[in-house]
Amino acid sequence: MVCRRTFPGEDFRGDVMADKIPRCPVCTGVIKPDIVFFGEELPQRFFLHVADFPMADLLFVIGTSLEVEPFASLAGAVRGSVPRVLINRDLVGPFAWQQRYNDVAQLGDVVSGVQKLVELLGWTEEMQTLIQKERKKLDAKDK
Repeated sequence: MVCRRTFPGEDFRGDVMADKIPRCPVCTGVIKPDIVFFGEELPQRFFLHVADFPMADLLFVIGTSLEVEPFASLAGAVRGSVPRVLINRDLVGPFAWQQRYNDVAQLGDVVSGVQKLVELLGWTEEMQTLIQKERKKLDAKDK
C-alpha cells in the first residue's frame, strides 16, 4: 500500500540513506516521493507548462540523460534563437547530435558546474546563505 499523505523529504531522508523503505507513521503505507518514476503518468501540471517553452528566452538543462520522453524532447521545444545551457556530465540529446550555434555546455560534475555558473553571475554569497540554511535544517533533523 502506498500512503497518499505529503511529507517533506527531510522526514524520510534517514530511512532512504539507511537503505530502508520509508513508511508512514499513521497508515504504515510506503511513502512515495513527489517524483515521477519511469512508466508512471505525468502530473497534469506538467502539461500546463509545456506551452511555456516556445516563449522562453533561455533554457537550462541540468543533470539528465535526456533519454526518457517527454522530457527528452523539451530541449528542442525552444526557438532556435534561444540559448540552451547544458550543465551535465556528458553531452546528451540534441546537445550531442543536433547542436545549435548558441548552445553552451559545461561538462563534468553537475555541482561544480552549477557553482561555476553561480560565481559567474555573482551569486556566491546568496548561494552560500541558502546552503547554510538548508544544512541547519538537516542538522536539526539528525539530532
